[in-house]
Amino acid sequence: MGKDLRALVQKIGGGASGSLRRNLSREEARAAFESLLSGDGTDAQVAAFFAALRAKGATADELTGSTEAARARLSFPALPAPAVVLGTSRMGKFHTPPLGLAAAAAAAACGTPVLVLAAPSARGAGITLGDLWVHMVGSPCSDPGSAERLLQQRGLACWEPTLADPGWPRLLRIEEEIGLRSLPDIVIKLLAPPGCRLMVAAMAGPVLGTAGEALTSLGCREGVIVQGIEGSTDPSVRVHTRGLLIEGGSTYPLRVVPADFALECDAEPSYPHEDRLEAAVGATLQALLGMPGPVTYATLLSAALMLRLSGRARDLAAAVALAKDALESGAAQRVLDGVRAAARQ
Repeated sequence: MGKDLRALVQKIGGGASGSLRRNLSREEARAAFESLLSGDGTDAQVAAFFAALRAKGATADELTGSTEAARARLSFPALPAPAVVLGTSRMGKFHTPPLGLAAAAAAAACGTPVLVLAAPSARGAGITLGDLWVHMVGSPCSDPGSAERLLQQRGLACWEPTLADPGWPRLLRIEEEIGLRSLPDIVIKLLAPPGCRLMVAAMAGPVLGTAGEALTSLGCREGVIVQGIEGSTDPSVRVHTRGLLIEGGSTYPLRVVPADFALECDAEPSYPHEDRLEAAVGATLQALLGMPGPVTYATLLSAALMLRLSGRARDLAAAVALAKDALESGAAQRVLDGVRAAARQ
């Protein structure tokens, strides 16, 4: 595959002759990513492939084909209805704490099971949802069976799908050595059970159309794509957050305006001190107490999107009310306590 991969890099990058860059077909992308996961190509060729694709910008077909190749090598946990899968980045957040764990606990307390997809943090990355899970709960599930049991028992689980495929460590290492967010980080967020209700983060910029097309091509009929703070699923509490809603396989613009729910603030949540992991833990505990302020308000908006996606609430206003009650009543805290106890047995 070494020569084939070199040819694909030249096709994507334009080649030494300076010809026009070309996109890969869905089939070419699927074959290429399968070969990478199988160990083909030198590290230099793999790095060049990732860098060329990042410079060009991945198309929906390229994302779809790559994800199909990665999904085909995995077994997935069976999801209880109406579960939501939360796709997260391994690059983390540098300036604001990740609040997805508190939001997922609130959604679970309202009757929406949540499966968090995690991946090993990249070297030099910000705080990820996986980091927070390890610190506050324990190790993520490494096999689909344990994730499935935890979901059934507690309504909340964290699964690290890359642990089940020996082809991933090399790709993650090369991505780290490049020092740029590239194809592996995007595909990891999409390693969800086919046909599930998927809530996934997207970076800022004109990427929603591509992301929506990729998700629907992968068979997603119900989903939410959120351009949250620092490329997370945490909506802003200062300005509106853009996104895309997938309902019945069709896509619709999504706009989350915190002022519509009396959740607008002058500033976003922040790290109060230099130890970002401890600060993220503190922010999660603050949200679980329902303390008024940016941390809790961003958590409410994130949980509301999960509840809306699951069908538990008819609209975001009703979902915010449900999530608020879950936090203020202590139900979300009890969910997290139960998950922690079950994970450490």
